[in-house]
Amino acid sequence: MKDNPAQPLRGEAAWRASVKEIAKRNQAAQAEGARKRAEKDAAADREAVKLARREARDLPNQPGR
Repeated sequence: MKDNPAQPLRGEAAWRASVKEIAKRNQAAQAEGARKRAEKDAAADREAVKLARREARDLPNQPGR
């Protein structure tokens, strides 16, 4: 039996289509979350490097060195 695109899906076919659509949205949301997390981690790493440089620069000089 051929599917007529004018008629909406019914039964298991409709359920499978909705599951597929949900999985697609979930995958997109996970990718967006991973991208945002990577940006956040990179910013935190940059701040940590700046702080370490600032602390190293502000260390007092040891006598005799």
